[in-house]
Amino acid sequence: MALFDTIAWTIENFKGYEGNPPSNKTEYDKVKNDMFTGTPPTWTEIKTKMDNYVSVKDSAKAKLIAGEPLTEEEAERIVL
Repeated sequence: MALFDTIAWTIENFKGYEGNPPSNKTEYDKVKNDMFTGTPPTWTEIKTKMDNYVSVKDSAKAKLIAGEPLTEEEAERIVL
């Protein structure tokens, strides 16, 4: 799954898309109205979320190395 998909599925009015995920503002602006009901988020909003995204697996690994406790979701992710 592409990082765009991971982020998009967390947005309430996302309804999906066909084909490859957009990888830049130009591509996104061409398809955004078909991907969302109502007002779609801007490319900047999506890109910021993608840039700040830390996967549960990466978070769990960092916490294990630092000796910090894991969340239940992190523990399940590394065990499964």
